[in-house]
Amino acid sequence: MSRLQSGIAAALILGSALCVSAQTGRWGSGAALIVSYQGVDVLTGDSLLLMDGNWKVRENLSTVQPQVKRDGANTTATYQGKLLGLTKTLEQLPDGVVVTWELDLKPDPRGANVELCVALERAQLDHLPATDKTHDVQRSAEQLQLSSLVGDLSLDVAGSTSPWSFDDLRSLTWAKRFRLRFAPPYDPVKGLKAKAVLRVHATPSSLPAFLPLNVAGAGNRGLRDDVAEDGKGGWTDQGANDLRSLQPGRLEANEIGVPFTVAEPVVVLRGGERPAFPAECAEVPVGAEVRSLYFLQTAAWSVEREAPVAEYVVRYADGKEIAIPVRYGLEVNDWWATRPPSLGRVGWQGPNGEAEVALYVMRWENPQVETPIAGVRMRSTGTACVPIWLAGTAVTADGLTDLQHQELARLFESRPNRSEVDMSQWFPCPIAWNDQIEPGSALDVSFLNDAPAGKHGFLKNSGGHFVFADNPNRPVRFWGTNAALRGPFPEKTDAPGIARVLARQGVNLVRFHLYAVYDDTLIAPDGNLNPVALDKLDFFFAQLKENGAYVYMDLNDGMLFDRLLGHKVADNGKAKLAATFDPELIQATQKLAKLFFTHTNPYTNLRLCDDPAACLYEITNENSLTMDWGGTRERLCEPWLSELEERWHTWLAAHGLPKRDLPDSLPATVEGRRFAAETQKAYLDEMKQYLRDLGVKAPLCGTNITFTLGDLWASADMDYTNDHAYWDHTGALGQFRTYNNRSAVLSPAWQAGTLASFARAKVTGVPTVASEWNYVYPNHHRCEGLPYMAAHCAYQDWDAPLFYCATGSFDSGTWARFHETPGILVHSQQTDPATWGLSQICSLLYRRGDVSVGKRKLVLRYGPNQVWENRSAISRLPFLPALARVETQLATAETKDWPRVAPAAETSAEEMYLDALKRLGDTRSSLDRVVSDTGELRREVREGYFLVDSPRTQIACGRLNRITGPGDSLSSLAISSPNEFATIAVSSLDARPLTTSARLLLVAVGNARNADADIEDFVIKSMGKKGPVMAEPVEAHLTLQRQVAPRLRVFALDSLTGKRRQELPAEQTDTALAFDVGRQFATIYYELTAG
Repeated sequence: MSRLQSGIAAALILGSALCVSAQTGRWGSGAALIVSYQGVDVLTGDSLLLMDGNWKVRENLSTVQPQVKRDGANTTATYQGKLLGLTKTLEQLPDGVVVTWELDLKPDPRGANVELCVALERAQLDHLPATDKTHDVQRSAEQLQLSSLVGDLSLDVAGSTSPWSFDDLRSLTWAKRFRLRFAPPYDPVKGLKAKAVLRVHATPSSLPAFLPLNVAGAGNRGLRDDVAEDGKGGWTDQGANDLRSLQPGRLEANEIGVPFTVAEPVVVLRGGERPAFPAECAEVPVGAEVRSLYFLQTAAWSVEREAPVAEYVVRYADGKEIAIPVRYGLEVNDWWATRPPSLGRVGWQGPNGEAEVALYVMRWENPQVETPIAGVRMRSTGTACVPIWLAGTAVTADGLTDLQHQELARLFESRPNRSEVDMSQWFPCPIAWNDQIEPGSALDVSFLNDAPAGKHGFLKNSGGHFVFADNPNRPVRFWGTNAALRGPFPEKTDAPGIARVLARQGVNLVRFHLYAVYDDTLIAPDGNLNPVALDKLDFFFAQLKENGAYVYMDLNDGMLFDRLLGHKVADNGKAKLAATFDPELIQATQKLAKLFFTHTNPYTNLRLCDDPAACLYEITNENSLTMDWGGTRERLCEPWLSELEERWHTWLAAHGLPKRDLPDSLPATVEGRRFAAETQKAYLDEMKQYLRDLGVKAPLCGTNITFTLGDLWASADMDYTNDHAYWDHTGALGQFRTYNNRSAVLSPAWQAGTLASFARAKVTGVPTVASEWNYVYPNHHRCEGLPYMAAHCAYQDWDAPLFYCATGSFDSGTWARFHETPGILVHSQQTDPATWGLSQICSLLYRRGDVSVGKRKLVLRYGPNQVWENRSAISRLPFLPALARVETQLATAETKDWPRVAPAAETSAEEMYLDALKRLGDTRSSLDRVVSDTGELRREVREGYFLVDSPRTQIACGRLNRITGPGDSLSSLAISSPNEFATIAVSSLDARPLTTSARLLLVAVGNARNADADIEDFVIKSMGKKGPVMAEPVEAHLTLQRQVAPRLRVFALDSLTGKRRQELPAEQTDTALAFDVGRQFATIYYELTAG
């Protein structure tokens, strides 16, 4: 056993926060038993003692190191002492935890008494009245019942060979706690074989000290809303974006220890988005002396951090009132945020069909306990935010001990800064951006590129995939990145090195994005092309081409329309949307296209439109009338708003419909969706024809979002489809940005990260591009992003994922900034070890086709009327892309087949997932596990890790400390690691299987952050910029299986250059290579080579 393996057992945990069961079991240090309910530890250790007749210890297993194994849902710890032998098994069930102890004690002439004890936290049971008994307060061979602070415990001990006892040891100075005790009789001559069983099932606490408040008596809206924006129904009047997924009833807030009772209606108050809602609710009676009040609440729409959005008015029996502020970011957040407020907690979290949503808990300590509280009411402060109150619980002054009140306060207040990371053991880890990678090193995968770009002619579509004109039988895949804003214009001294390093990182496609939005970029003040900027772009284009990287060209992604037109426009920002229907703005767009796409690049001697290295074009970026990113009146201004309304009236008349005002939300009605899509299609078709007449020969897409089926319909005559998706995109909160820190790998089985967005865009017979995607800094789990996306893109057989981005957004795309400030920024993640540091391996996996294409194929067919209904099946069934290839067809007739017709709206996400498994005949996947039909992709939901297991590339990401046995591991790479979340990936560099390859690249990476970042409670006070970039060490003992293969040496590589820096000790046999990686090597990269 290596030094790493010896520490693995202490890190093992069974169950997780994602587990269906509210009670979870895990092994603590030395595999001591810990059972939690709703995140609060209730059973906190077990021990086995053999004692003599005077109760002196003969042997205690606490000093014996156990051997731990996992088999499916069971984890077993085996101990062997001189006299004591013990095998204990922990099993997680949907409704509880089962622990079994198998005792095997040798004979001992001095032995007399055996005790297997399980500790119970005193604070959980301190309300129990003291008796004259310390032992056997309860004793049973069947069941023990205990009402604890955080939950009612049912302890089923049936099947044990002796009874169990509940002991109250509070009066004993050596204990002062409670315990469960199993004490079978011991024979000094024969020894002992015995079995103890403990089945733990918990339900919310029924202690009378928790007084539920009748919030429903003051409520005004239900949890469900059937029609959006009709002023009726429930929740926030946003239709299906409601909380029907929450079942009313008893709810135990996670890690808080206080139960709530949710009933309908709930209180939803006035805010800027809902001015017709009431300003305050009626008083909710309390009528008791109260130590503390707990409020279950949430909010819709955000405001400035620390802005008061509501207040609770507490009225005492003597008539005095106290107002308790509810401040955004401190006590409450937007329900879509799902991150804990700085002074509050997340009380409940789950999907609502459109997003992961959350309810929050705030706690108020009553300063006047001796005066009864008569009642409490909520009132809005009238900000843009809509405050919502769902339930309340008063903790009464009597019924609990001071210790228990203190414990409840501790549980609520012990809120570590979960966004804080201890970087004291991290190491500087620069990632290349400009020619730093040594040619021919293990970090150089430019051999994947067939330089120069364009040598095989223009791209075209063949069978739903891209091919080159001179090789029509060989589909081509692109692994890309984005250069945004000033990104297409690097200094000419930097451009060659940037192009070379991108190629060495596996890139063969770079998107030029937002290149005409700044005064100093593409459009000159006179409306022509800026010669200085154009020269930089042309030179960069030529350098990329020389290194085998193609270029993807945007068009209407925002531009200086006033310069192109020669006069001021009403609003340059809003002109982008207006340019989908306004003739003058369309002409301006066409002017830019003509100037730019037909100019001759002096470094290639070709017009851009004649150069096959410009392989893809896009008409407009994230721009669609059919989507609802704010109301129509918010997205447009005059004169364009009146122009669109006139078009709307003309459209209504043409369809025999009565004249009415232009709706503020076109997607809210069938007529609005159809009008928007038809307007959009006319624009896209006009622009496509114009570009073709201009001489553009490469494939064209319309917009790059498919939020509605109308977007797909409008793009029916385009050459490829496209979409964007971000995992944990940061949001604005006043002067700061925030993030939620969610993980795709740790999500329930019925979720699949960003995959649904791109599956939604896949149309039968048409290539699919993901021109923007990212797992965004500073999310702690983002090392999952590139492996998860690359593997599923290969499985789905999508054509071109482009990471967003190399540079752009928060550094304005200025490459030169990396010289002095090479830190990671939101989106600008070229130097991020946790994302772009995995580019080489993920490019190999994806471009070589290391992961097999899925065998199953599901086709979602929408008839003409179903398009306008806009009920996307993939939105209801977002897990499908992890189980099968998914495509969409716009059919000529209506269809009613599954999965196009998803289950009823009342069906839970879990039920829809299980129904899908049944329909697919998928017996390998379950609530605990998601397995692709090829078997190469496997997400262990309960344990929290994701595996890619192909012959040439293998990856494990997530909770590596849960990987414990052969059944958990990869086929060619065994991993033993204490890291709670990290990625270990290995890929063959010579295209041979891992077991026979003579050269391999291995990456071991966890989190990464700028040394100068300032982040607290998931609020980014400063991203940091100067750096250095620090990487979390990944400690692991690795064993690579080998077959009749050359012996390998293992080298730690310089993370910037790929140069070999240090040879690692390794143990090698004919069938395996074993070695350790870790902090001492200060790198994320390792080379395994026979050379």
